Amino acid sequence: MKKITLLFLFALLGGVFMQGQELLTNGNFEQGELAWSGNALNVQTDGGNSFNFANVMTAGMPFDVNLSNVVEIIQGETYTLSFQAVTDAPDTRTMVVGIGLNEAPFAAATETVTLTPALQTFEVTLTASDFGIPNSRVLFDMGADVGVVVIDNVSLVLGGGVAPVLPITAAPTPPNRPVADVFSLFSDAYTAQPNVDFGAFGAGSQDITTIQIEGDNTQQINFNQPDTPFLLVDWGTTFDASDFTHFHMDYWIQTDLNVGLVVNPKWSNHLGDMGETSAFGLTNPVTTFGEWVSTDILISDFDAEDPTQQRDALRQFIITVAGAEAGNRTLFIDNLYLHKATLGAEDFSTVDVSVYPNPTAELWTVNASSNIITSVALFDMAGRRVSVATPNESTFEINASNLSPGIYLATIATAQGNNTIRLIKE
Repeated sequence: MKKITLLFLFALLGGVFMQGQELLTNGNFEQGELAWSGNALNVQTDGGNSFNFANVMTAGMPFDVNLSNVVEIIQGETYTLSFQAVTDAPDTRTMVVGIGLNEAPFAAATETVTLTPALQTFEVTLTASDFGIPNSRVLFDMGADVGVVVIDNVSLVLGGGVAPVLPITAAPTPPNRPVADVFSLFSDAYTAQPNVDFGAFGAGSQDITTIQIEGDNTQQINFNQPDTPFLLVDWGTTFDASDFTHFHMDYWIQTDLNVGLVVNPKWSNHLGDMGETSAFGLTNPVTTFGEWVSTDILISDFDAEDPTQQRDALRQFIITVAGAEAGNRTLFIDNLYLHKATLGAEDFSTVDVSVYPNPTAELWTVNASSNIITSVALFDMAGRRVSVATPNESTFEINASNLSPGIYLATIATAQGNNTIRLIKE
């Protein structure tokens, strides 16, 4: 495998985290060889990420080339094993994976998976029907075929679980801005405010992990509805953001629980630093899945709670991820900051989208100048999608005649970016 190919593959590898108690030690190889054994053990680090790299030169029995992690297995229990793997074989190659005894008679529950040159996330469910002792193991037997086998982010949990789908590309890189023009909570592009605490005070989601995607630090957060459908971020002191005009956040989500889904940001103001005195939030229906969404909007467009968006003593930031269905959802966040609109057009391009007339009783006309509108989704204030269209034109009309009077949000997507615009139906 050429070095450049290896670098590319492992820029793609990020954390896979299952719901439930993690049973393995050092499943992501970040602690080197700790807890791992076998003649295929060969931990390497590239681009800030550690992984196991084995090159099988001669085909034989699957167990001739093995990688194992010792873990207690309880007889009769069902486990979920997940991991990421890839090969440089010209086409495909197989590998036996499973759980089993780490001593004679080496009873095991296994499955055979097929690796390809494209990175895959695997998840298998295994039951220890007739074995189970403290000296058991997770096993990877790869001796049946020749070729490189790269493994990372191995997880074992008791019972079933669902591994989140991971982004394979990093969030867009923000433009260069003067230091004084940015208040950053998380971004590789800007220096973050000191003492930023994701999951502050043990409130909300505590399933928070910083992973790397193409070498870019990214926050992976699991939200459980109804138990922990929000994230609380605190930085220990107040900050006067009165001169800041825009909010920016890049987020990525892929979930089957998408009916009525919102990812709503909120800022909490603490005058006198004695608790929340006001707050302002944004109703943000999710219309794009499996892609990065870059939200860059005027703070004055935040539509919930304080209509003045008072921000002279900001102390906390909250994200709520919730929809019509209960369950677990994983959100990926990057480039979370406030900024001042001080850049010229040569520094930062925005999508020029207008909607008129607004208010209306009949039709809204959406105009994206020279940009092609790829999709338009309309949501009511409860987060329900009431219409969607894929015009693939620079101008499009939204029929409002059958809608109830009130406020709606139109999410307009183009190849150059997305805009969310508040609309009023008379």
